[in-house]
Amino acid sequence: MQHALADESGRLVIELHRALSEIDTARWHAGAADAARLKLRAIEVKVAHLTSLTWPEKTAALRAKLADAGAALAERLPGEDITAANARARWIAFRKSMTPSYEALQTTLRQLEIHVPSLRPTNHRRSFFHVLSAVSCIGILWAVPEPAWAIAIAIPFLIWAWTMEIGRRCSERWNEIIMKWFAPVAHPHEYRRVNSATWYLTAIFALSLTQAPLPCAVGLAVLGVGDPVAGFIGRRWGRLRLLHGRTLEGTLAFFGSATLAGVVTAYAFLPTIGLGAAVAVATAGALVGALAELFSLRVDDNLSIPLSASGAAALAAWAVGVL
Repeated sequence: MQHALADESGRLVIELHRALSEIDTARWHAGAADAARLKLRAIEVKVAHLTSLTWPEKTAALRAKLADAGAALAERLPGEDITAANARARWIAFRKSMTPSYEALQTTLRQLEIHVPSLRPTNHRRSFFHVLSAVSCIGILWAVPEPAWAIAIAIPFLIWAWTMEIGRRCSERWNEIIMKWFAPVAHPHEYRRVNSATWYLTAIFALSLTQAPLPCAVGLAVLGVGDPVAGFIGRRWGRLRLLHGRTLEGTLAFFGSATLAGVVTAYAFLPTIGLGAAVAVATAGALVGALAELFSLRVDDNLSIPLSASGAAALAAWAVGVL
């Protein structure tokens, strides 16, 4: 009974994720209001039914979070009386107001070993920061006279990042200060979890230990370009749902843009590589990176994508004789 209710809650939360994902600044249009309202009201009814059942004591916290989400839906869902002039602002504000309830549900489900995708709104500043970080790291890797220098550069950043994380766990005030500082580029779910930047710096340190600049740079390019492009295309035009909130359109955009970025990066690090070898290395990194982005749910993709993409790029580079 306990697992059945938890599993049903997980499916319902995924349904809520899909409905709220449609209410995004990148894809919202006036004609979407009626369909969104119908979906969300149907979810509200399902939540009310599920929370009316008898729940085991161990899942009481989940039931409470579901009830809170249902109450928030009932209270905040925009009605049919809103004017066309302020409809977009009202719907976007509604989604933002639902984010804490959704993230609370996600956190509670994770404690029951049920994993659902995070609710990630379009954030162009985060995307720009993503690309800028990758370009900066690749530039440093290209400029250092010896690969070992990258380790020395990465260590202070790694220590700083994890010191910040420990401080966030020890002090709620410190957590609020850090998250306020990162607010323009942070996702809501990072308030209570390890920041994506920390995982990114951890990946950079791990890659620096390999002292293999070419595949490391390709892996960083795959993440830095592929991830934001996938997010933008998927949120704006994505229709064919795959796994964990991802779409076919977003995944294809990831692969295509990451391959192009990988080819450019390969030539920058090894001008004599040749087109065939560059495409092979970039394609391997982009393909595995796209799969990591698609399947990463328990592991942050800022860690899984660069590590897996760099590993695939290294194997491809070895296979074509450039490593």
